[in-house]
Amino acid sequence: MALIKLLATFAVRKIEPIRSHLNQTSEPNQSQPNQLILNKMKKLMLSMLLLLAAASVSAQKYTVDFYADGAGGNLRKVYLMNAETNALIDSFVVDHERAHMEGTLEGLPVLVVVAEAPNARMSYATFILDTTPTSIKREMPSQTNPYATVTIKGSQENNRLNEVVNNFNNQVKQINQLVAELRASLPEGAQPTEEQIKALTEKATAYEEAIKTGFEQALQTERNNKVSLYCLTEGASFLDIDYIAKYLEGYPLADSPALRRLRADIESKQLRAVGAPMIDFEMADQAGTMHKLSDFVGKGKYVMVDFWASWCSPCRQEMPNVKAAYERFHDKGFDIVAVSFDGNREAWLKGIADLGMTWKQLSDLQGWNCAAGQLYKIHAIPCTIIFGPDGKVAAADLRGDALGKFLEEKLK
Repeated sequence: MALIKLLATFAVRKIEPIRSHLNQTSEPNQSQPNQLILNKMKKLMLSMLLLLAAASVSAQKYTVDFYADGAGGNLRKVYLMNAETNALIDSFVVDHERAHMEGTLEGLPVLVVVAEAPNARMSYATFILDTTPTSIKREMPSQTNPYATVTIKGSQENNRLNEVVNNFNNQVKQINQLVAELRASLPEGAQPTEEQIKALTEKATAYEEAIKTGFEQALQTERNNKVSLYCLTEGASFLDIDYIAKYLEGYPLADSPALRRLRADIESKQLRAVGAPMIDFEMADQAGTMHKLSDFVGKGKYVMVDFWASWCSPCRQEMPNVKAAYERFHDKGFDIVAVSFDGNREAWLKGIADLGMTWKQLSDLQGWNCAAGQLYKIHAIPCTIIFGPDGKVAAADLRGDALGKFLEEKLK
């Protein structure tokens, strides 16, 4: 880089006398055309040198050694992905459980993941790609140890990220062990009772609080670097959305594409906050008849809009609770408008029949591009919004016993 800067400076100095001579020459002479050509050539050389110098500044070198302990010969290649844009940076061969990653990239530092395939849902490690040599050690799950561990060593930011990641992984490990113990205690094929699930949830709360505290502490001390970006994106489900909204005010990394989903979450919650007005939409039922949401909401009843899909397992698991609430409270002033994220008409109709959904059904069969889902910024289902008799949001995302208790209180 220093050599390129020196060359650029030298070129500027060489051209200056020529410019001075041309400026002082008021009359054409025989040598002037040649001098003009030479001047243009040197200007072109200067431009190329300056561009090269600029490129050398923006494209910075990175070096990463990735160790996949326990992978054996099963892992042959890994992919380095930009976690902020989801773009592929490069791929690297794994040899004897090790991949040496080296290259140049503009805009370092950047939050990245090492994955087994482009756009893979799961990754081997998340870290900050910067100019400091980095070592990533991933211990693969095994029969004796079903939990993977990751160790990150490198820059100060990566060392801090390692602490945050390990706190998160350790707490999740404890929660997973609670779930495994509950499953092991059940007879084969049996499902846990509500009491067992409640007891597990209470035990897991302490670990979830530890996760939340770890993220919040890092957010306070690492606001100006990519560690905070990791905490915001990975910790969003553990952090209060109002806390995140406040934190993003004046946040120095606010332009990162990684925050688009988070901002959508905030906007979605604001649209579903208690007291928020209804946003109307129009959609067809099974017969193709068009209905507006305002045909049902604001008519003196409690109306739950249930965003679901026939292919959504959590939606199907929750449906018996929804059906029980409908049967118990419908005559007392409770109604449901189901909005499906299905893309296939036959699957949608079959899901309605199989689940015994006797309330109003709407869908534009656009899948995740469902118009109503776009209006309310819904990108995870099941998702519910309960509108009160006045047409304003009274509650959101109530499931299981919580839905019944809410209706019992409101419709005594």
